[in-house]
Amino acid sequence: MLSHEFGYWLQQFLNACTLASLYVPLAVAFALLQGLTSKIFLSFGDFAVYAAFAAIYAGLASILAGSTTAAILAASLTLAVLSSAALGHFAASHIVAPLIGQTAQAFMIGSIGVSIALQEIMRLQSGARDLWLMPLFDGAAFRLLDGTFPVQIGIMQLVAMVTAALAIGAVFFIMRFTAAGRYWKACSQSERLAQLCGVNTLSVLRWSCVGSAALASVSGWIIAVSYGGVSFSMGLMLGFKAMFASVIGGFGTIGGAIAGGLFLAFIETLWSAAFPLAYRDVAVFGFIILILMLKPEGLYSSATRRESED
Repeated sequence: MLSHEFGYWLQQFLNACTLASLYVPLAVAFALLQGLTSKIFLSFGDFAVYAAFAAIYAGLASILAGSTTAAILAASLTLAVLSSAALGHFAASHIVAPLIGQTAQAFMIGSIGVSIALQEIMRLQSGARDLWLMPLFDGAAFRLLDGTFPVQIGIMQLVAMVTAALAIGAVFFIMRFTAAGRYWKACSQSERLAQLCGVNTLSVLRWSCVGSAALASVSGWIIAVSYGGVSFSMGLMLGFKAMFASVIGGFGTIGGAIAGGLFLAFIETLWSAAFPLAYRDVAVFGFIILILMLKPEGLYSSATRRESED
C-alpha cells in the first residue's frame, strides 16, 4: 500500500499540472508578441479575464437552455476564443501597430491603458461583483491510486489539461509546418530582412496579436470552467505572473514560455502544499528575482541572436 506522504505529493503533482494548464498558454501568449517586438504587452492577463467573463455568460446561457455538459464547454470555449481574438485584433490595429516604433516604456504604458480600460468595462458590467459558474461534471473524478492518501484527478482537471495541451500543440504545428510560422520566425530574428524578403511584417504582427489573445482566452476559459469564479480585478496579478514566467523561461521564446509556465505552476503548488499560503506570492516572486539574477537570459534562452542584440 502506498504511503500517505507519497500519495500526498503525487496529488500535489497533479494539482501543479492543472495549474500549469492555466499558466502555460498565457505565458506563450506573452512570448508570441515579445518575440516580434522585444517589448512587453501587459494586457494579456486582462484579455484572459475578459474571455473568462464571456465563457461564464455563455455557460450560463447554455445551462438555462438545458444543454449538455459537453455543449456548455464547447459554447463557453467558442465565445471566449472569439471575443478575445476580436479584442486582440482591435488592440493590434489601434494600440500595438501605432506604438511599435516607439520606446519600450511607451509601448508598456499603452498596454497598461488597455488593461485599465478593460478592467473598468468589466467592473461596470458586473457591478464590481465576482461572477460564478456552477461546477461541471458535478465534481466527478477518477481515482488513480488507493492508499492512506487516495490520489484522484477530476474530470474537469483533465479537460483543462487536454485543452491547454491542444492549444500549445496547435502553436507548435503552426510554427513548424506553416508559412505563418516561418514568417513569425523570420520577423522575430530580423524585421528588416524579413521585409526585404517580401514578408508583410504588419500582417504578421496583427495575426500574432490575435493568436496571443486566443491563447490567453484558453487560460480565461480554464479559470471560468475549472475554478468557477472570476473577478474583474484579477487580470493584473495573473498577467504579471504569466509575463514573468515568459521572461524567466527565455525572453520571446515559445519553449522558454512553456518552461517558465511549468516552473511557476510547480513552485506555487509546492509552496502551497508545504508552507503558509499567505506567503505564496511573495515566495514565487522571490524565486523569479533569484533566477533573473543568476540567469538573466532565462532558463531556456534562444541560441539565435536577434537583430536588436547585434
